[in-house]
Amino acid sequence: MASTSDKTAERIGAMNTRNAQASHGKGSAKGMHKKLGRRAADDTLKDFKATDPTLFVQKEFTNGTVKRMIFIGDIHGCSKEFKQLLDEVQYTPGEDQIVLVGDLVAKGPDSVGVVRKAREIGAWAVRGNHDDPVIRWREFLNGPAEGMPKTELESLESSDGLPYSDFKITDKPHFEIARELSPDDFEFMSEFPVIMALPNPYSEFVVVHGGLDPSKPILEQNADDVMTMRNIGPDGPSSEKDDGQGWFEVWADKMKTLAQPSGDAETAEPDYSVVQFNKVIYGHDAGRDLNIRDYTKGLDSRCVYGGKLTAFILPGETMMSVTCPNYDGGDDVTNDRRRRRRDLIL
Repeated sequence: MASTSDKTAERIGAMNTRNAQASHGKGSAKGMHKKLGRRAADDTLKDFKATDPTLFVQKEFTNGTVKRMIFIGDIHGCSKEFKQLLDEVQYTPGEDQIVLVGDLVAKGPDSVGVVRKAREIGAWAVRGNHDDPVIRWREFLNGPAEGMPKTELESLESSDGLPYSDFKITDKPHFEIARELSPDDFEFMSEFPVIMALPNPYSEFVVVHGGLDPSKPILEQNADDVMTMRNIGPDGPSSEKDDGQGWFEVWADKMKTLAQPSGDAETAEPDYSVVQFNKVIYGHDAGRDLNIRDYTKGLDSRCVYGGKLTAFILPGETMMSVTCPNYDGGDDVTNDRRRRRRDLIL
């Protein structure tokens, strides 16, 4: 498989609009990435700041291109089906590049197995809304939680003494998955960007988990919106499907009215606007199932809910899939692991 390097955009000082008053966290991602600030919530953790997610990465092939780009929808811990789909598409290391549209983890039976298989094959991935809390919980375990008494750490699982203000957990699967990640697993996941632009000859495509706001340039997108949006409502991006209309419909309307990039695609300097990346590959929206349109390719085909796990393949825009059992209730699997691993905290 071709090795890669991340040629990324300049750092922008703007904060996440949702956390406009929060200070930036310590940075760990390599390169000049745009960062979005987060803040610690609990007073006992007030000195700890979450590492900001990387908003945008421009991927490059450094050892020549590959024969196929294979994009796979939300896996959600379904490692068996992930491996079956790799067999179905006849994945060939060195010739194919796997790209995951986020939500590798949670809900299914083997989240860590998915992460490790993705890491093993050198997959590219964007950060999904379920990957995000796992990454941030693991960072907490690697930082403030290190050396914390077991009883105090366990209390975090059963209270609202959360290390961050902008997410909550219900049955705590993200915390459990975070504990099971190896250092290499965590490093792999922590480098997932929110937005991924592809190298030539696929440079018209961009990959996200949720969607893009067509009213904003790429570098001005809100990371949380990109990971969670389904619709564009009167107040902007929304995760609710009854708020406005599908973001992909708004996106298509705008793309139809805009001129396409001009000049030699091989030599033109990227402008990182919504115009250059006019086709979006995404996941997240299981309620709408597979949603393939001219300008957007929605690949969440409800694998974890008894649907299918789908691959979208370039060149050719072909699709292949495998059927999946219904793991809806996969949190019960996580609960079983929690009971078995109760004595393995740190």
